[in-house]
Amino acid sequence: MAFLIGVSQVNISQFETGGLVPSKNHIKKIVDILDLDEETFNKELSQFYQAKKKKLKKQIKER
Repeated sequence: MAFLIGVSQVNISQFETGGLVPSKNHIKKIVDILDLDEETFNKELSQFYQAKKKKLKKQIKER
């Protein structure tokens, strides 16, 4: 996947964990490779990052 998108394996890992947001160009390549609808992918990606943000805020409050 990393090779096909033109990024490192570390970048792919960061995309998966929320440590790095893929660029529009990377998203286009990902949806093309996986044969996904770009709008649906973007909605799910947004939901993922919102959940990640909520979890981090909760962890900060608990400290």
